Amino acid sequence: LCYLPRGSPELNPAEECWRQLDQELGNRLFDTLDDLREAALSVLNRVEIPDVFAYLCP
Repeated sequence: LCYLPRGSPELNPAEECWRQLDQELGNRLFDTLDDLREAALSVLNRVEIPDVFAYLCP
C-alpha cells in the first residue's frame, strides 16, 4: 500500500484520464443529456490509459 500526498494529481493516474475527458468535452454545450452521454462514451473509447508503473516507479 502506497499513500500518495494529498493534492498531488500528477501522482494519480486517474487524474490523467479525467484531464483527457475534460480536454475533449470541456467548454461544449450539449442540447440533451443523450448528446452528452454519446460524446462522453465516444471520448472514453479513445482515452489513453496511463502506465501506472510510470507513476509509482519513475
